[in-house]
Amino acid sequence: MLIALAIGLLVAGRKGWLVEWSEYAQDQLNLAAGHGIIVQLLLRVLVLIGNFTHINVLAIGAIAYALLEGTEGVGLAMRRRWAEYLTVVATGILIPYEAYEVVHHVTLFKVGALLLNLAVVGYLAYRKRLFAGI
Repeated sequence: MLIALAIGLLVAGRKGWLVEWSEYAQDQLNLAAGHGIIVQLLLRVLVLIGNFTHINVLAIGAIAYALLEGTEGVGLAMRRRWAEYLTVVATGILIPYEAYEVVHHVTLFKVGALLLNLAVVGYLAYRKRLFAGI
């Protein structure tokens, strides 16, 4: 599914649809894209890596996330303990970004998403007793 998303991003990017959609979403969600510290850091990393377009970065990110989720799914299906840790890490990886967004521009949706993500990570870690010995 995420591989199809990556291909779709590449096609939509070449046709200019992503720019239209992102501008519409930015207007609707009242986002100040391009002014955050995380965006600035990512752009500096991209300058060091090479001259990638935003669409290529999104496609690479979607492929990397697909690989992460695929690895997680196979590990959980095989009932491996490392997959449970990977699930908690993959679920909680965006918590710092969500907290940053809540601090800088509070909306009910962002606070709800942060609280839900914290609750899911806490439940998974507690229920599976993943970090009990640490």
